[in-house]
Amino acid sequence: MKRSQSEHDVNLLRALEVFMAVSDSRHVTGAAVALGMTQSAVSQQIKKLEWSLDATLFDRTRRPLELTHAGEILKRRAFRILNEVEDLRSDMRHVQSNSLPILRIAMLASIATTLTTGLLDMSREELHIPELSLAAGLATDHQTALNTKSTDIAITSDPQFDLTDYEVIPVLEEAFYLVLPGSYNGPTNDIQAISQHLSFVRFSADAPVGRRTDQHLQRCRIDLPRTMDADRASMVVAGVTTGKCFAILTPSLLIDAIAEGMDLRVEPLPITGFKRSIVAIYRPGNLEDIPRMIAEKSQELLRQSFEKLLPNLAADVIYHS
Repeated sequence: MKRSQSEHDVNLLRALEVFMAVSDSRHVTGAAVALGMTQSAVSQQIKKLEWSLDATLFDRTRRPLELTHAGEILKRRAFRILNEVEDLRSDMRHVQSNSLPILRIAMLASIATTLTTGLLDMSREELHIPELSLAAGLATDHQTALNTKSTDIAITSDPQFDLTDYEVIPVLEEAFYLVLPGSYNGPTNDIQAISQHLSFVRFSADAPVGRRTDQHLQRCRIDLPRTMDADRASMVVAGVTTGKCFAILTPSLLIDAIAEGMDLRVEPLPITGFKRSIVAIYRPGNLEDIPRMIAEKSQELLRQSFEKLLPNLAADVIYHS
């Protein structure tokens, strides 16, 4: 039988909703009342659905209406379909009520533990972002992540790449200190004399903080033999805890070790001092005020950690407002 255009023109989801209402009430009149529709509109929806599926869904010789075998099959399938559609609608409403469905933050490995809990709470309670994705790594990792757009915000240090396409929010500046084993009782005012007692463990030259330290030592005309290098603060500090090494680190590179109760002695550098900065970097776009809020929260969390774990150094950290 040739079908008219109006019979083909069916809103399948609406028709399924009407079908479920009729199958539940078993009366066209009852379904119409429940749906706020006229009886003729309900009948038309059922007729269009039957034409669309090429199947008779109700046995109209029975009162109240009964489902045919095809109708029973459709009812089972329609129930699942309409539930899925409602779930989808709920998800879309949830996403649209947020500025971002997921926030991706890359951060320095040395401060990841300090920042994670606070940023998670903030994303849920203040920003109302349904999903937070965190990644810890080196500053060089952050450059790649930002350039490939695989992260939204990077909490990183001393960026050494072209920032033309990015916004930068300063978080803090921190000085480098001499880090010695807790059991060390030798000289602390002469780095060359210290190197006669302890080996210097440093960051590898691949890490930005390692390059920065090497450059500063060269400027100070200090040549310390290479005994061990590493690309993570945890490994550098582990070398110091052997009692055989010393290091040059900042408070943010030390907080995990202090929190874990490692036996360390932190002293001022016996050479000209130097600092590093921690910043939040992002690409301008649809993040609105989120980067500023993340930068301020990171600053707050770091300040609290310094005051709790490194009170003698906390006052020397410079915070940017």
